[in-house]
Amino acid sequence: MGLAYHQTDCPHYKVVCVCRPEPGVDLFQIQVYSSDTKKWEISCESFCIGKPALFSHGVYWNRVVYWAPFSGPAFYFKLDVEQLHMLPLPEGSGSSEIFIMYFGESRGHLHLVVYKNYEDNCLCLNVYEMLSDHSGWFVKYQLQLDELLGSFPEMISEYTCYFKVIDVVRGEEEEEEDTFIVLNTGKKIITYNVHDKSFKQVRAFAAFSLIDVSTFLFQKLS
Repeated sequence: MGLAYHQTDCPHYKVVCVCRPEPGVDLFQIQVYSSDTKKWEISCESFCIGKPALFSHGVYWNRVVYWAPFSGPAFYFKLDVEQLHMLPLPEGSGSSEIFIMYFGESRGHLHLVVYKNYEDNCLCLNVYEMLSDHSGWFVKYQLQLDELLGSFPEMISEYTCYFKVIDVVRGEEEEEEDTFIVLNTGKKIITYNVHDKSFKQVRAFAAFSLIDVSTFLFQKLS
């Protein structure tokens, strides 16, 4: 399910549900609940996508619900015309050497973060932003986080990475130098400013806790 709501668009919200009408059958159906009418309605009759896909982690942006492209094909659903479309991905994102680490929205911008270099302990991230017409992506930030390894060596090893991108938080349009990303290093939560490359630790923990992360984000953004 995905929640479609933004207080500047409309006082009401919608819930978009992707479900299988029949268990075990590779067919899907989209139903939409409106808080205005208080009813569920079928928006897309049964359809088959042809390849395995995960309709999870729904993100609402620009009157469209997107589903995270972490594995398999990705899709988005336009609420105004109730149409399902395939979500384009940045060129090369299907490579086995590129890992999608984050998908989300901040201050009216849709972001996709990929880990591009998997060799020589090089920590490089590309932060993509979706074009307003949904036709593709452009690189908004190119980040080289190698300087973090001295302070947080747990983030990467010879064969794998251990860090997670928790969020991308855009600053005000006129103060975009405040834009930062939130990282889980495996032992700590840190923020990294994409412009001045400063970073700071905001939480340490013995084991990864979603409660710690959600509490931090609520305090930071409110």
